[in-house]
Amino acid sequence: MDLPKYTGTIHPEEWVKQVQIYCYLKGIENEENIIKFSKLMIDSTIIIPNVNEINSFEELIKALKLHSTFSIYKNSCKRKLQLIKYIPEQEDVTTFLATFRSLCVEISDHKEIITMLINSYSNYFFKDEFIKRVEGINSVDEIFKIFSEVVTFDESKIIIKFGTSIALKHVATGKYLSSYNVNYLTGSGQRVVFAGEELPDRNALWHVTCNNTNHNYQHYQHCTYDDSFYLTHKETGNKLYISTTHKSPTTGQLEVSCRNNEARSLNWINTNTTNNNAPYVKAKDVIALKCGISIFRSHDFTFTIGNKTFQEVVGHNERIGGNDEWQIEIV
Repeated sequence: MDLPKYTGTIHPEEWVKQVQIYCYLKGIENEENIIKFSKLMIDSTIIIPNVNEINSFEELIKALKLHSTFSIYKNSCKRKLQLIKYIPEQEDVTTFLATFRSLCVEISDHKEIITMLINSYSNYFFKDEFIKRVEGINSVDEIFKIFSEVVTFDESKIIIKFGTSIALKHVATGKYLSSYNVNYLTGSGQRVVFAGEELPDRNALWHVTCNNTNHNYQHYQHCTYDDSFYLTHKETGNKLYISTTHKSPTTGQLEVSCRNNEARSLNWINTNTTNNNAPYVKAKDVIALKCGISIFRSHDFTFTIGNKTFQEVVGHNERIGGNDEWQIEIV
């Protein structure tokens, strides 16, 4: 290890530590001598006033910070922070944060640090989650900890992908959108769709299927609120459908069924007015579900087939209300 020269390209505190380490390794422990060595290792182009009167590390660091080279160094670090990008394919979050920290020269404003961290990673899920979690946090160490937790969290557990198995919980009644291997006695005579048990069973499991036939797109892409898709019933393999002609068995609204010979694509509607610009569909999102111009609804009305009673699910073309809201759960 060579005795490091001070040229204004390193933080004065870090440089002093390096000089101390060098001297300790060489068996030099007298502080007065180390300070003398330190002053001799300042580049000759950096003129420190009254340098011979400096007798402590604190005084030396203060004098170096007052020199114009330190302002240049700080500004250079800040420009790097404004441009730095976290690319997980190229480095891990620990390395990124170590670099980021080293560039936070004399920056104590936690809001400024948060802004630069947000700009460092172009991932919507991260930005949305990070902003929520750092609200009210003014500890820089805690902010870095939250950044690490958010970017390393497995997005597949949060963001819905095509091919994901989900359940849809009816918010108003707490029951799950379900189908069953029984046909309607009226209307189309197709497989029934209803709001079932208050805990999801196999009747309430659905695959989110893209209507794009590209295999890679279908199985690896995140769902966005702009996507069209199918909900394929996991148990029967049939697709969710709202009829344009047949009536529901109890209230006479549009019949909802599962069909294997006909499909119409669906659309998500984000009903969260505080975050209705979010592009990705996530677990726990509360949504309305649209088929063509019709909206899926459930309510307390029931119908009976044989000895089994079902809570009706219907389609309607009215304004979206509380009975139209479903919460997404990943199964």
